[in-house]
Amino acid sequence: MDRIICNPVNLPYRFRGPFSSTAVCRSMADPSLILFKGRYYLFPSTKGFYVSDNLADWEFVDGRDLPIEFGAPDIREVDGWLYQCASGTGVGTIWRTRDPMSGEWEKVSSPFAFWDPDFFEDDDGRVYFYWGCSNTSPIWGVEMDKDTMTPRGEPVALLEGRQDIHGWERPGTDNDNRRGFTFPGETSGPPVQDPRPWIEGAWMTKHDGKYYLQYAGPGTEYNVYADGYYVSDHPLGPFVYGADSPFSAKPGGFITGAGHGSTLQDRYGNWWHISSMVVAVHESFERRVGLFPTGFDRDGVLYSNMNYADYPMILPQRKIDDPWTECFPGWMLLSYGKPVTASSTFTGYPPENVTDESIRTRWAAGTREPGEHISVDLGDVVDVRAVQLNFAEHNLGPLQTLPGYREQDLPAERRGRHRLTWLLEGSEDGTRWLVLADRRGTDTDLSHDLVCFEEGRRLRYVRVTGFEMPFQGSFSMSGLRVFGHAGKAAPAPATEVAATRLDGMTMRVSWTPAQDCDGYNVRWGTAPDKLYHSWQVVGKESNTITIGQLNDGIDCYVAVDTFNGSGITTGETTQAR
Repeated sequence: MDRIICNPVNLPYRFRGPFSSTAVCRSMADPSLILFKGRYYLFPSTKGFYVSDNLADWEFVDGRDLPIEFGAPDIREVDGWLYQCASGTGVGTIWRTRDPMSGEWEKVSSPFAFWDPDFFEDDDGRVYFYWGCSNTSPIWGVEMDKDTMTPRGEPVALLEGRQDIHGWERPGTDNDNRRGFTFPGETSGPPVQDPRPWIEGAWMTKHDGKYYLQYAGPGTEYNVYADGYYVSDHPLGPFVYGADSPFSAKPGGFITGAGHGSTLQDRYGNWWHISSMVVAVHESFERRVGLFPTGFDRDGVLYSNMNYADYPMILPQRKIDDPWTECFPGWMLLSYGKPVTASSTFTGYPPENVTDESIRTRWAAGTREPGEHISVDLGDVVDVRAVQLNFAEHNLGPLQTLPGYREQDLPAERRGRHRLTWLLEGSEDGTRWLVLADRRGTDTDLSHDLVCFEEGRRLRYVRVTGFEMPFQGSFSMSGLRVFGHAGKAAPAPATEVAATRLDGMTMRVSWTPAQDCDGYNVRWGTAPDKLYHSWQVVGKESNTITIGQLNDGIDCYVAVDTFNGSGITTGETTQAR
């Protein structure tokens, strides 16, 4: 039976320290995901890994006692073994196991120093190794001796940053060097000091006899963090740039970013890409992961479906033909901009932040007592199909200075493990409440939990009450997102759409706003039938966007769709001039 998921992926994200820091937060990124002996194994940049039977439900395996490393790790199958290695400052070590759940890993080799590694076994049994993470040096590749896992021959430079012709590789917010990294609330950051992109996160995929070398740029802290690719007839090149790059990018919407990832086929033969998503509230390396339907078109173009990529998505437990249509259940966002009330509020973190469609803002309760609650008024009784509960960390750094709240004060069995418990209710009239989900007795710590209703619920109000929070912190949420059908008309189309190229890599798209919409999905690509890129713009009053992700010298076609709680109206396609 098909499952429903919603990005960011619903995982027990681990906290990163040190716990005396003011920047205590969850973070996980740089995911390597494979199917091994019938199970899915996810190795991210955190001290442990995750295992699943269906890509939807995940079990965390603590890695603190394992002899392996977890900084931007790689995990690959070679000859029935699972090989693992990770980034490091010195000579890297390669490990392997027949069963990752056993905890038994054997050292294979320590060949040389590497960062952001990736193994790849070809159909003929030959093994290749890729690595690189720098704004001054390229992505490298070398053939490895399968028995010793040491190089056969000299490393080959495969690709490097070309921010002079690849717009998406330019560092800065919205690929604008004049606007560096911004914290929430800032309209702009200091200019980027070094315009050279960080080119990193190599991953090799073979499809239809071609080798797709994927890589990330321009920097993990930016909303435009993305994955592009080069193609070759040989695993060590020469490689030709994929003109539809980046194939994985999510610059707009509730949560942004889609870089430094991995590509796999599930057990049914469907393609998926998993990558890092950017939060960057407490620190620039605060991240999550997202999973996206992926594929290759008839011309061999690699793409990921990023349309409404943080809305509920079907995870097929079967083979599908079209990831553009078969992975979207049609559930629209019902909570954007709706009125919100809360039991109490911490000054500066108002309730309306949970419906503003930004993971970078939050509401926080004014006390740390259990039972604080927040509710959203959807305006009318509507058909609710899913609620995504995005919990946030509030003032955990200062709490770590107080006895009784610190990690070391927890019972030994609870250190590194936390509980997040809550009650979700719904109502038609705000008086009589129906329990939709009760997590008060659970032992889970899911900060982006999703509750789905197969038959739907007729509701106007949705309320969440918090009970136990990690480190006994304040009840806080970055998003109380409600999805379903508003039961009205889809919005009118955007009119007078114009796309103007400001230079070879930048275009400005403008339109006349549609007053009955909640926002716009700007799609573009290299041909009218290849609009593989998208940028979700929230807010009906918006009427222009500057996109700096184009490739110089490549034609660009654009469409602007409108959306609201009742549906999507597809816009006509025009060529950028």
